[in-house]
Amino acid sequence: MLQELNQLSIALEQKDRLTTIGFGECLCHWQINLPLSSFQVLETPATKGKPKFGRKMLVPDLRRNGDEPLLIDDGGEYVFGAGDRGAKRHQLYLQVLEKCLQETNHEAVKAVYDFVTNTTVEQITKELTEIYPPAANTDWYRDRFVFLFKGKQITKIPIVQKWWVNYYASKQDTVNGVCLLTGEQTSTMGRKMPMMVKGVPGAATSGAAISSFDKAAYQSHGWEGNINAPIGFESAVRFHKALDFLLNSDTNRYKLGDQVFVYWGEEDGLGINPQIWEDIRFKSIFTSLHHPKNFNPEDMQSRFYLAILKGNKGRISLSGWSEVTTQKIKDSIQEFIECQQLNNLSPSPMWMLCNSAFLNPSKEHTDRIATALVKAGFLGEALPDEYAHRIIDRICSEKEFNDFPSKCKQFRYFPRLQGLLLYLATNNMKYPTGDPKFDTAYTLGRIAFLMHQAQVKAQNMTSEDNTNVMRSLKTLSSTPTQVFARLCHGCTHYYLESDNSKYIKKLLAEEFESFDISILPEVLDLKSQALFFQGWWQKRGEYFTKKTDE
Repeated sequence: MLQELNQLSIALEQKDRLTTIGFGECLCHWQINLPLSSFQVLETPATKGKPKFGRKMLVPDLRRNGDEPLLIDDGGEYVFGAGDRGAKRHQLYLQVLEKCLQETNHEAVKAVYDFVTNTTVEQITKELTEIYPPAANTDWYRDRFVFLFKGKQITKIPIVQKWWVNYYASKQDTVNGVCLLTGEQTSTMGRKMPMMVKGVPGAATSGAAISSFDKAAYQSHGWEGNINAPIGFESAVRFHKALDFLLNSDTNRYKLGDQVFVYWGEEDGLGINPQIWEDIRFKSIFTSLHHPKNFNPEDMQSRFYLAILKGNKGRISLSGWSEVTTQKIKDSIQEFIECQQLNNLSPSPMWMLCNSAFLNPSKEHTDRIATALVKAGFLGEALPDEYAHRIIDRICSEKEFNDFPSKCKQFRYFPRLQGLLLYLATNNMKYPTGDPKFDTAYTLGRIAFLMHQAQVKAQNMTSEDNTNVMRSLKTLSSTPTQVFARLCHGCTHYYLESDNSKYIKKLLAEEFESFDISILPEVLDLKSQALFFQGWWQKRGEYFTKKTDE
């Protein structure tokens, strides 16, 4: 993965889509405009309600180890000496600022130095409280300040930016070696990487390491730290920047459960249209800002990469890695759509198909199922038996899909049916299968619905969850020979003689013409059970479809 990220970073650098070395997107809270010495609160517009306090901006960033000051744009502890640790950190901040001023002699840096050395914590507290009253009740010294000079962010002034890049490189722990990614003799990383990766679920908000050798187990034969896998400083910065780009791009990442999927193509970080995750029918699958209008990336046979990441105690775990072509993704999504459109249903999005397998997705471990669904939808891989097993258990235990008047409950059932359809399709099990055993299970599901509906009609039941079929649904769908004869006898002798059941009697006769009970197995395997419920639902859809008078 690091090799491919390194290649991606080279392409992104050529398009100026990566941030400068030593800079990162960080949450900033206050803006100070020099030489006017005016203050401004930074906020992020919200789609609903009030704006959120703080705004992400590109500012100097450094993997801190204890007390590590940043250039100019830093927290209140460093800039003004606020808080319990402020005195020590403010002195360190001034040392870096003085060094920058001496070597650049820039008027903007001089303006910052004069301002911070002639401003007290009390004055800052007063200013912040006047423009943003909640500041009086918060620890503002933890907030980050950004300085502008004559309307321009000071740390983006070329000479100041270059100074920080050099300072950032000088702070890195490097040794001479051969980079594994490029094969070049260069400065390689020592005990720690230059950056932390942010935005991975399960990791700390300050970020997590993508590569780490800080345990005693990695110290052998005189090797320790990243010498176990030497990576050049420039390569390390590049693939961290590339991964950061992917994690912050709506077209290159999707979070589902406690993990995040990142994906990109060989062509300038080709991504996937984010609307697909909500409406899988969206026609434009791939997207890239830099392709000309007459270029159709869906016709390409280039490689496309999918990585699955999750945080793990300060580190990032790569739980999945796949390489396919864009054409393969297009074909897989087409099958994903078509197999769900039984009786004109609209295909369900990934998150809904995932949730359909769990009673309470927020409290259950959903990662394995989420991963399987994404790979099924985009890579065409087979869904595991566990997925179908979970859905069938929910159907049999809740029985809510039978309450036809309730549109809400009916809607919640559709993703379960579609999940079973996707499970069958990815396991090459589409009806008719050509195998009498499987096709009999499908027909049994159709007969089971009609027997269930016969009792509902005969007894004018307002709720459909208390018929003989529903009470025996788990057994009927798994070990049918134990209960089928009894249920069939009860339906024939008690419910089909009702005046309300003449139509159902006709439909049952049609189903029994293609049903051979002699080949009905004692136990239905999981695929047969999935076909049983497909038959049940498909017969239900046909039954409630408006008919002509003829």
